Amino acid sequence: MPAPEKQKIDSALTRQARRFRAQLTRPAFPIPSLFRLMAFRMGRTSIGLELTERDRDYRYYREKGWFDSDYYYPVRLGLWRKLVGGLFDNMARLSSQDRHS
Repeated sequence: MPAPEKQKIDSALTRQARRFRAQLTRPAFPIPSLFRLMAFRMGRTSIGLELTERDRDYRYYREKGWFDSDYYYPVRLGLWRKLVGGLFDNMARLSSQDRHS
């Protein structure tokens, strides 16, 4: 095999090995972005307030324990994200009240 071709293959393998290692060492449950946290918290609160036990979505959220969790999966949110998450819950609560008043 010519040296330039071997060097090209070695370089590609090195890049792939670095990407693979980065994937292995990253957290299993990454901290959600503020947008994803907002979508979860506002959706969860709306479902909890507007649906009943007869609704499949309500039962699914209850079975998964999402009405009591910080996010879809186990994650440690810092104080800032916990406060902002509470704010999103309140925004959804107010929005739900506005729709039903």
